[in-house]
Amino acid sequence: MDSNDLQELALRMAAFTDLLEQRADRVADITEANALAVESAAITLTEQGRSLSTSAVSAIRDETRNAMQSLHADIAASRSAQHRFATIASSALVVAAVIAAGGSAWMVWRSHRELQHAEFAQGILEATRSGAITMCGEQVCVRVGNKPKHASADGYVIAE
Repeated sequence: MDSNDLQELALRMAAFTDLLEQRADRVADITEANALAVESAAITLTEQGRSLSTSAVSAIRDETRNAMQSLHADIAASRSAQHRFATIASSALVVAAVIAAGGSAWMVWRSHRELQHAEFAQGILEATRSGAITMCGEQVCVRVGNKPKHASADGYVIAE
């Protein structure tokens, strides 16, 4: 190997080194560009994640609010139904009490009438036993005494 061969080899080596440096610079540029693209994609994904997270939280908040409003409406409807039931039940109890009181009053009135009839029958029976009322042939006779006492203005006298 002579000096020309060495020079040529050195030139080739320099050219090869330049080529390697150019390729290394391109690889570095591409790597830097890829790193910037990855960083940009990461930033975009982070922003999209935040946006999605905010949207999800907002959707959950809206759904929770709607569920609470629906629950409050159901509670109000339930209370209204309970109030109606209580009103109807109370009214039914009042009506039942009025019917019971009316039935009791009718029974008392009827018992009082029957008692009056029984007292009248008892009075007739006692008058018959004492002889104040008797049968005179086919007619009923009443002994009124020597000085009859008038029981009322309509002509009735008290049998003695």
